Amino acid sequence: MANQVSKLAYVDSKLGVSLPGQQTTRVIYDSINAVAGQTNFAFFQNFAGKNVFQSNLTTNKLDSAESMVIKSVQIIVNSGTVLLTEHLNLDIIVGNQTVIKDFDPSFNATSRGLSFDRLHSGFNDATTLEFRLLTDIVIPPQVNFRANLITSSGATLNDDVTIIFKGYGRIFSAGNSF
Repeated sequence: MANQVSKLAYVDSKLGVSLPGQQTTRVIYDSINAVAGQTNFAFFQNFAGKNVFQSNLTTNKLDSAESMVIKSVQIIVNSGTVLLTEHLNLDIIVGNQTVIKDFDPSFNATSRGLSFDRLHSGFNDATTLEFRLLTDIVIPPQVNFRANLITSSGATLNDDVTIIFKGYGRIFSAGNSF
């Protein structure tokens, strides 16, 4: 079984990425300021008017010299209106392929069963959850990606819902060329 470093190097080499890169941990996030009653959240789609605290990206593609392996996904809400303990439906799409489809991560926010990764127990928190992926998901350079979350409870005006992808990545490194 390939580790995250070799998997990322394999995907990059298949795509012809030969630029120098620096290995690093990587966190990308996107927040949506909800309207009243909103239950469908499309992350990494609209970056207009967002500041650095709402998203650390300006487009839904990584740079031509960047790539990432997603190791865990975290979802945070700022209120108790959108309850992460209720059923959710999460899709993550990379390119034209749905890599996570119709996934309900709410079990990691409650004590009603084992958490998916079994690295931590579920806990009663309606505002944050995190789950570790058993299979590495690669976001190659210059490939669109997005996440869609459907909640069973509607948001109130100005609720913030944030999704965070954490993992290993490669960022541009000029090396000795400058």
